[in-house]
Formats: sequence, structure tokens, C-alpha cells
Amino acid sequence: MQAPPGLRPEALRTRGGRLLHYKAQYKRHTEAKRACISVAASPREQQGRASPPSSRTSAQQDRGQQGRGGFTPADAELVSPRRAFESTDWFYSEAAQKEWVQAMQLDSLTPEMPQLLRDMGLRYDPERLAQVLGGRWPQVTARAVQVSTALGGFLASLARDRAVGAVEENMGRRAGQLRGLLGRLGPALVKIGQALSSRPDLLPRPYLEALSELQDRLPAFPHEIAMAVIEEELGRPVTEVFSEISERPVAAASLGQVYRARLRACGSYVAVKVQRPTIGESIAVDMLLLRRLAGVADARLPQVSQPLVPLVDEFAARLFAELDYVQEGHNCERFQQLYGNMPRVRTPKIYWDYTARRVLTMEWIEGVKLTDGAAMSAAGLNVVDFVDVGVECTLRQLLEQGYFHADPHPGNLLATRSGELVYLDFGMMSEAPQYARYAIMAHLVHLVNRDYEAMCRDYYALQFVEPCVDTSPLAPALAAFFDTGVLAAPVAQLNFKAIVDGLGEVLFKFPFRVPAYYALILRSLTVLEGLALQADPNYKLLARAYPYVARRLLTDPAPELRESFQELIIKDGQIRWGRFENLLQQGSRSSDWQPGQLWLLAEWLLAPGAEAGGLRAVLAEEVGRLLDAAAAEDVRSRIAEKTGSPSLAAALVPRQPAEEEARQRAQLLLAALAPPRTGPPGGEGLLGGLGEGLGSLKGSGPFGLPLPQDAQAAASRLSSLASSLGPRLAALAAQPGSGELLGGLAGHLGRRAAARAIKFAFGAQQALAGGGAEGRSGEGKGGEGGDEVAR
Repeated sequence: MQAPPGLRPEALRTRGGRLLHYKAQYKRHTEAKRACISVAASPREQQGRASPPSSRTSAQQDRGQQGRGGFTPADAELVSPRRAFESTDWFYSEAAQKEWVQAMQLDSLTPEMPQLLRDMGLRYDPERLAQVLGGRWPQVTARAVQVSTALGGFLASLARDRAVGAVEENMGRRAGQLRGLLGRLGPALVKIGQALSSRPDLLPRPYLEALSELQDRLPAFPHEIAMAVIEEELGRPVTEVFSEISERPVAAASLGQVYRARLRACGSYVAVKVQRPTIGESIAVDMLLLRRLAGVADARLPQVSQPLVPLVDEFAARLFAELDYVQEGHNCERFQQLYGNMPRVRTPKIYWDYTARRVLTMEWIEGVKLTDGAAMSAAGLNVVDFVDVGVECTLRQLLEQGYFHADPHPGNLLATRSGELVYLDFGMMSEAPQYARYAIMAHLVHLVNRDYEAMCRDYYALQFVEPCVDTSPLAPALAAFFDTGVLAAPVAQLNFKAIVDGLGEVLFKFPFRVPAYYALILRSLTVLEGLALQADPNYKLLARAYPYVARRLLTDPAPELRESFQELIIKDGQIRWGRFENLLQQGSRSSDWQPGQLWLLAEWLLAPGAEAGGLRAVLAEEVGRLLDAAAAEDVRSRIAEKTGSPSLAAALVPRQPAEEEARQRAQLLLAALAPPRTGPPGGEGLLGGLGEGLGSLKGSGPFGLPLPQDAQAAASRLSSLASSLGPRLAALAAQPGSGELLGGLAGHLGRRAAARAIKFAFGAQQALAGGGAEGRSGEGKGGEGGDEVAR
């Protein structure tokens, strides 16, 4: 950007003059530049410059540093904006800094670069990137020497460790060295390190832990340059856009910094995000060099489990997209459209009239960072409560829509006084493909079931491994991990980070390729759990996540999730009623649970086709077993009442294995199916009134013993009653699956009734032949019972 006409000194109009001037200026201002103290004083400030530094109160200083992390008055830290070049210290302007580079004959700015960065944000093209940067060999070469020298020393240390057999011993120290090295090499390498921190398939655990601590905080760049960027991008003076703006940025990171301002047009307070000048050029050079390095590694290091060039390309595409603030604004609005209807989830409004590629203007929302425990307590806010909101929102992002916030570090989450969780910074977003969402749900079900063979097969669906790779050797390692030690507990009680760390160690030993979206998912949930653990050491993320998973398994009609539902509740041909009851209980705790959603489950169960046929067959057998147990207990009580002999009742109707548990379960089922005590007859309840179709479980045999023909009659009554209870139940009763289910139920009840009748007859013969007093009792109730036994 060129300075406005008339503002450039005459001595600076020639290249030689600029070179001499910039050298002198550079030497004089180096110390100030490093401290990033570049705000030119206003006339009012100049008058009071002799005042001591303490003239600014400590409270004002605290507010300035607190920024977006706490609640501040609406007018705090705002001053009238100044034009970018009102300062006589022109050296700090963007144009001057760019021309300094040109004067040094590095020529770091090519005409193609701005358009290239725009295009890279929309569609990453490594070939075009290499072509454009091919004419900038001095800068590329200098950066290559810097990076290769730094990394070369580190790689030499690794080689020395390997030579002396000290790899394991020095791994923690080397991981810390790598973290410091990447931090010194600049923003692009910092972000690469952060991305690697969630890749257990590429690095061992000590490196993951060290790189997870990488911070991308950089000193703020000069205020004058920020104002110049705003003017250049918006095409108008900053004084025409804002009536007030903070003197210093409220937040600064590797890619840009944020100011608090007030729009002149409407008076709204806004957050103005300004991109760091030349950061795009620096990232472009680093991505070019990194891709070349990855290509060399792919060609010469066959022991690497997966190609590195595609990983670099995927990361570069996300990083270039993060440089486009217009795209970030669209990301924010898409996020709001998908998840803004969730209770207590909020995103800032985008002001498009004041947004461009390097400037993003959005609604200012007062809030507290979740990591600021003191401010949260002072505001009466509970960190765990907000994390629970974040967990459910994250699960919906990852497993429902697939579009998720890929950089959920604590600085991007705010809590408001009204109880809303505010998401910020939508530069880095990602999408989980639909097949992966279903595979993740299935993987969780297999983990709950401790079905490690199925977990191994899940890795094919998740595309962790090629189909030709045998994953069966992984099953014993998974079993050893989950079934022993601190992990020998219900899944909901496990620490999520412990699972991630342990699985990372297991997967690192096998040729796995973890997709980028999966690594980002793990990172998102780990960050949320870490926030909650700071406030509640007993917090269990998986336990808080299970209500959402339960609701999806119960109500989502997707065939993949219906299959997972069956795997969860059926084992060895029997329904695990405890699991089903737990699903209902946990699903009802989900924030968007609606009992009417269970109609979807009933409709799927009775729909035509073979998809639910297996479950219908199991359900018919299980319900038959439960009702048989209840009927048998009913008959035994009648025999004991009429004969006065519980032992005779037990002999005539012997108990079966697990019958007591089945009887208790049947009582719960019949209570649920009982007619409603209140409300209009023929209501639309899903279960109310269906118990009438089963009668009192009294059959037509001796002592009310059910006979085979009674089973068919009960099924017919149940079908007729369902058709009369309401249109929705009638529609279900008309489904082909309904007839199949009732037919199967009648068949199972009939077979069990026949078996009971045969045992009753043999028991009666033995009782009569034995001449026992209980069997031949002729007085009172015993006489009546003896007559029934004889019949």
C-alpha cells in the first residue's frame, strides 16, 4: 500500500534515499519494534506525556489486559480513531515496512501474491503456489536455510540417540526441544506442531503431550499498521468507519489481532479482527518448503506409515482458508444456521459492510473465558455447566451435521452472564463425512460391548487402514488396554483423555492412518474435558456424552444406527433389557429429547422388510418368555391358594432358569401396557391400554393354566385393541411387521404353553399316584384343588 500523496518525505522518493533512511530508522526503532510499542499519541496524550506512567490507573490496565476474557464497561479503553498516517513516525506504516524489504533488494512482494492468497483460500493448488514462488528464490532460499539448519540440528540429535540406544530415555527431552524449535520458527510451524499434537498415528505420546502445549501468541504488530490494513481492505478512512476504537488490541495471535470498536453508522460495539501483514506470504513460503520436505521423506523413508505429502496438502488447504476472513464470516453464519437453535449456544453477528479478506468485523459479545476461574466465580457461572453445553453441541457438530469447529481452544469459548456459550474464531473448520459419523457411533457401541473384534473391523469403515491390512492382531492389545488396570470400569466412567492416550499408544504400533477430521474430533473433546476437569476433578466426559448417543440410537432412522442399536441391546439371541432401559433413561436426559420420537423406533420395528426382522424375531421370543414367566407365577399362586400347598404348586408348574428375573421384567412391561388411569379413552399413548389385550394371563386350563389356543386368542385380542386405540397405533397394527411380530409372539407363547401343560400333566400324575395329602386333600380349598388336579 502506498502512502497518501504528500505524506512521504522528499528524501524517500528515491530507492537509494530510502535505503539510507530505513537503515537509520531501523537501528533507532529496533527496541521499540520488539516491544511492539507503536501507538502514536493523540494531541491530548502529548500534552500529558510528562505525566508519570502511573497516571493510568491499575483498574484501567487490568481492563485493557482482561479484554474479551472478562466483563468490561461498554466504553472501556475506547478512543477516537486516527488515520493510519497521522503519525510522524512513518516508519511503522505498512507501506514503509514493505518498502524496507524492497530497498534491501529481497523483493518479497510480488504482484501475484494477493490474488494467489485469495485463490489458495478457496482452492488450494500446490503447483500454482510453487510456480508463483519460483520467482522469489532469495526469500525462499533464506527461509529454507533457516528451517533446515534448525531442523537439521534436531534430527542430528535424534540420530545420535538412536546410535547410542537412548531414544526412549531422551524422548521427553527431545519432545520439549521440538516444541521450542517450532515455536521459534514462526506461526506456520507452530500451527503444524499443534496439528501434530493430535496425531497419535504419527508421533509417540511424549511428543503429543509436548506439542499440545505449543502457543501461537505473538506480540501485537504496530497499531498504525493495523489501521492501514483496515483502510486498505475497506477502501475508506478508519475514521469514517469507527467512532471509537481501542488503543491496543484486546487479543493477539499468530495470524492477526482483535480490536474493540464502535461503528459510526449504527453505534454498535464490534470486534475488529485484523490480519498480520505479510503473514500470508510467510505461510506460503513455509508450506512450499514443508511440501518439498515431505516429498523427500516419502521417497526416502519407507518406514513412515503413511504418505506425508497429502497430509501437508490437507493442512495447507485449511491454513490458507483461515487467512480468508470473508470465508471465516461465512463459516460463522453456517455454524449459526446449523447449531444456533440449540439452547444456550450463540455466535457473533457478522457485519458484512465492514468485512474484507484481511478484516473481519463482528458483534462484540461480553463474556468470560472458561479458563478464567476467578472471573467465572465472580460472575456466578459454573464451568462444568458450560462444558456440558459444549459437549452436546460438539457431538451434534461431529455426529449429526458433520460440520464442526476444528479449533476449540479455551480462548475461542466464552460464557455470558445470561448463560450462553459463545463460539468464536471460525477460521479453521472441518467436516466429518457421513460414513465416518456412523462408524464412530458403531465404534462407541462396540466399545461399550467390549467387542474388540468388531472394533478392529471398525477401522476399515473409518479408513484408518487399507482393506488388505489384517487388524485382528490388534484385538488382544485393545483387550489388554480396556480390560485391565484403571480402565477396567464401565466406559461411561473412563477418562476420555486416558482413552485417547492409551489408544494412541496402541495405534502407534500398527500401520494406521488417522484421518485429519478424526484427529480434530479427539482434540475438540479433549479440550472440553480438560476445561471441566479444572473445575471438577471427577468429571467424566463420556458419561455426559451418553445421553446424546442414547437419543440418536433410539430415534435416528439411519440404517447404520439401527444396526448399532440392535448390536447394543441383543446378545446371544436375547434382549438385554437393562441396556434398553438405560438407553431410555439416558436418552431422556438429552437437551432435545422428545418422547414422541419413540414412534420412529416403533415404526421401524414394524415396517416391512428384513432390516428389523431379526429384532422382531428376538423380541417375539423375549416377550413370550416374559409373559410365560408371569403366567406361570399366576398359576402357581392359584394352586397354592386353592390347595394350601406351595410345594404342590412348584411341582405342577416348575420354575425355569432365570424365571424370577423374567417375571419381574414382565410385571414392569404389563404395568407399562396397563390402561391409563386418567385421560380420554382411546388416547394416543404409545403403550397405554395394550395390556387389556393380554387379559389377566388366565388361560382355559386347570387353575387358569394357559393352553396353546389361549396364546393365539391373546395375540388376536392385542391386535384388535391396538387398532382401536388411535390412528397411529392402528397404522402400526396394519404394518406387515406387526402381524409378523404378533404371529411370532403367539407361536412362542403356544409352544411354552404346551410345554407347561405337559409338565403339569406329569406333575399331576405323580401327585395323584403318590397319594400325598396335599394332592388328595378333600376339605375346603384343598378339596377343590384336588378336583382340578384330577381333571
